[in-house]
Amino acid sequence: MDCKIVKVEQGTEEWDALRRCRLTASRVADVMAKKDTDRYQDYKRQKTLELLGHISVEDNPEWFRHGRELEPVALSRYEYKYNVTIDHNVFLIHSKHDWMSCSPDGLVVVDGEYTQGVEMKCRKLYKNYRDAILRNKKYAAKGDLASCVEPGYRWQLQASMWITGWDHWFYTNYYQDPATGKWRLGRVAIPRDQALIDKIEMACMEFMMECYEAAGLA
Repeated sequence: MDCKIVKVEQGTEEWDALRRCRLTASRVADVMAKKDTDRYQDYKRQKTLELLGHISVEDNPEWFRHGRELEPVALSRYEYKYNVTIDHNVFLIHSKHDWMSCSPDGLVVVDGEYTQGVEMKCRKLYKNYRDAILRNKKYAAKGDLASCVEPGYRWQLQASMWITGWDHWFYTNYYQDPATGKWRLGRVAIPRDQALIDKIEMACMEFMMECYEAAGLA
């Protein structure tokens, strides 16, 4: 894995400090949005203020909290189903671009080395889980694994592969019935798309330059 690895508990002040002034894979979709959109401008404003020393507090919507609460359980069941060991509390920084980073939901550990990335989507509604799995099956049957991921998440997975240098990332969906506790979990290996990664790199470099210029640091 070709990147800087920082062992840190996710959600802590130390983790927040590492994210500050850095782009994260989970927000690359905002960078790739059109420049006149609110999501692009809001993220640019946030990073510019961070460069000026402000401490940003990101939104924590209800659907996000649901995922965070279930994620430890989902990862433990991933370990059980696929007979692997996962490390969750890791922060990764691009080896060339210090301002590019990601906090993987999980990294598979084999003999002390990280070998695979896991993106875990904990679905609150069974319908959403079912739709995601049906999408996986539909495109996998066509040999189009890249399209197994909903468009909004493709940027995140490819950015994670850009940072690590890996050639695939496991996109995983999880659902747990709140009444019975019964659970379902399915995954698909999303391949690296170098053309898309090249676009991401160029866009992120331009975005960060805009932030430095806005902050008067360029």
